[in-house]
Order: sequence, then structure tokens, then C-alpha cells
Amino acid sequence: MKKADKVSIPSGFLALIVLIIFISGIATMLVSGHNINAGSGKTPAKTTDTESSAASDSSSGSTSGLSSRAVSPNAYEEKSNLPSDYRLISVLNEDVFKGPLILVNYQFQSMIDGENLVNIYDNASSSIGVKDDDMFINESIVEPINSFFDAFQKSEGSTSILISSSYRSKDAQTKIYNESVKSTGVQSTAYYVAVPGFSEHQTGYCFDTAAYNYSGEMIELDGEGQFAWLSDNCQDYGFILRYPDDKTNITGIGYEAWHFRYVGVPHATFIKDHKLCFEEYIEGIKDYTFDKGPLLIDKGSKGKWVVFYIPRLDAFNNTDVPVPADSKKCPYTVSGNNIDGFIVTVDVTNDSSNSLLTKARTDWSFDNSSLVIADFKDYDLTTDPGRDTDTSSDGDSNGNWESDPFWDEDEGDSESDEENYESRFDYVDYYDEYNDGTASSYEE
Repeated sequence: MKKADKVSIPSGFLALIVLIIFISGIATMLVSGHNINAGSGKTPAKTTDTESSAASDSSSGSTSGLSSRAVSPNAYEEKSNLPSDYRLISVLNEDVFKGPLILVNYQFQSMIDGENLVNIYDNASSSIGVKDDDMFINESIVEPINSFFDAFQKSEGSTSILISSSYRSKDAQTKIYNESVKSTGVQSTAYYVAVPGFSEHQTGYCFDTAAYNYSGEMIELDGEGQFAWLSDNCQDYGFILRYPDDKTNITGIGYEAWHFRYVGVPHATFIKDHKLCFEEYIEGIKDYTFDKGPLLIDKGSKGKWVVFYIPRLDAFNNTDVPVPADSKKCPYTVSGNNIDGFIVTVDVTNDSSNSLLTKARTDWSFDNSSLVIADFKDYDLTTDPGRDTDTSSDGDSNGNWESDPFWDEDEGDSESDEENYESRFDYVDYYDEYNDGTASSYEE
């Protein structure tokens, strides 16, 4: 019986099959490797509110630590238009809610409840009085606060000023809000007290000031006399008067001469020089980008900065942000705005050849009409004699509130008026909570 004949395969054909398998394998590895990198779970270096995570390789301008190209493709890199003196760092999208430039107001709640807090009493200069020994503030602004109060004491010779309030948790704000409703009514409370969760005290970047009068009573500062120095000079230490008297129809909070917020020296000086409130600045800075041109803040011998906005890439886990390659020569910070992007601040005081200076802009022509709260009136409740004497059944301690259409949910004589009417009640849910009969339980 014959053995079965062997099937002969041409050696050239076999070689071709092997080559095809080899190429297919390489292609599969490349594709799978790309996807594995994209979902590897590697955490990119956090850079919000600090440059420490990027400074280690700043001298070489290396981006070797950024393993997220597949996660967050960036137009600057793809177009090859990133200047040689800038590099990319990868910032987590969740960090948009962190940093000294986060805007917290009636519309945008604080997504953090105190971070990097330190005890003020344990770290305060001798020029600062502190109401309680258990008050806290963000660690990054301890030095600016000390410098601010030291300068006040040197200029005015006064040690009577103190910090009366600083970081407040959401729970603490709830107690304050409820107590205010009980004592002054729903509407006046909404004018001066932020809804729990929507107070910037929750961030740890602000504080209230007070002083003791001749009777030993603690009183909020009125911004007059020697205390006018604070609002006149706060910008030199990175602070702004958060709720100015001529911006209440944008901030949604009555004038507070005692409330200061840290934003950093360049931003504070620009806000003061251009008579802006924080809402206007945060919205207006979006017009200044890395590509179109940053905002130039030039304070001469005090420093020079370029500031630009980078929108968050919502389709990805993180956003690539251009920063100086040499952070020692050009220190920088990256802060979220608590809305939709990041604000990069670059100190170019010692770098006259910085590539961004050639396209930096100094003009500011922002239209703030989109920020104005319709029909919001500025009632000075602190001096209204009717505040403590009016105990009308609606719990309102100031009759002026009755005539203000801002507080009328049904405002508008026509359907179109109602559509265009903006109220703070469109953004927060406390109105129904305190106006469905519950409010009576707080009223005396």
C-alpha cells in the first residue's frame, strides 16, 4: 500500500503568508497599545494652583511625563505652533473646580469644601487679630494676609482690626443662612447671605474683617476712615474687595466693605485698575487665549504678566495646557475658573523675549450686559431704620423688598418678558424651600 503523497507548497508562497501574518501582528500591537495607553489609568501630574509638579523637568522643557496624548490630543501640538519656550502639561479636567481664580456665586456653587487649610491663629502675624482660635484659611494665602495686615498696621498705626470669618463649611453656612432667615426674613437674607453651597467662604480663599469699637463691641468694617486703606491697597497683596457697591446687579450680593478675596497680585491689580468685579473679569478673560493673544498686565517695577484662558476639553479626562518650558525664569500658575476652563498666569518680568509678548494685548473691551441681573436693586439694609422694626407677616424686615420685581417669580407682562427675565431663583433651589410655608418656622 502506497503512502499518501505529500502536498508540495511553493516556498515563495509560504514566505508571503508569513510576511502577511507578521505585518498584521505589528498593526494589531500598535492599535491595541494605543488603546491601552488611553485607558491605562495613569494619573497625569496635577498642576492646578501650583507649578511644583511641572518644575522638575522645566530646565529641559521635557514632556516625557505626559503619557496622555491619546486621551487629550491638543491642537497646539498637532499644528506644530507651540513656541520653543513653551511646553504642554496635562491637567485633570476635575481641577477646573480648584485654584485661587474659581468663581463662586449665586450661579456657580463651590465644588470643594476647604482644601489645604491651616489654622489662622497659629500662622498669623502679630498685626492680625483673630476672632476665634479655630479659624482656617487656604495655606497659600497665609503669607499675603500677613503682609497685607502688616502694611496696614505700619501705615495706619492700628492693631484694632481682626479677621472675623474665613473658611466656612457648607454645614456652617447652612446654620448662618437659617439664622438670618429667622431674624431678617427670606428676601433680605438672600441679598447678603449666600445660599449654602454657593458661598465662596467654602473655598478658603476669602475672609471678613472687623474691629472693636470703644465699647468693646465687634463691628464689621464700613470701609471709611483708616479702614479705607484696606480697599485702596488690597490689590498690592493679591486681594480684591469682592462685593463693591456699584456691582451688586452683577454679583447678586449687597455691598460688603469687609469681605476680601484672594485672586493673586496681577489679577487683583487689573480688576482694581479697570473697576471690575470678579464676575466681569472671569468672563472677560475668556477672550484672551494662547493662540489669539494673552492679556498683558504690566505694572512696571512691580512686575509684568501674561494671562490666557484654555477651555476644558470636555470630551477627554484631561486638558493639555501650554506653560513656559523654564518655570524658574517664568514662574506660572494654572487655576480653574469653576466653570469651563483654566486660567494660566505667567510672570514674564525677567523674560523680555518671551514669545507671548509679541501678541499680548492690553485692551479690555468686555461687554458686561450678559452678566447683569435684571431689576436687582441696591438697598442699603445696614442703614435702613426699618430693618429691625418692620415685622410684617411675610417675614420681610425691609418694606423696600416688596416693591422690587426681582423677587417676583412671575415677573413680566408678556411671555417674552418672562423668557428674558433673569432671577437668582433660576440657579438655586432655596426659593421654594423657604417660601412654601417653611419660612414661617424661622420667623418671630
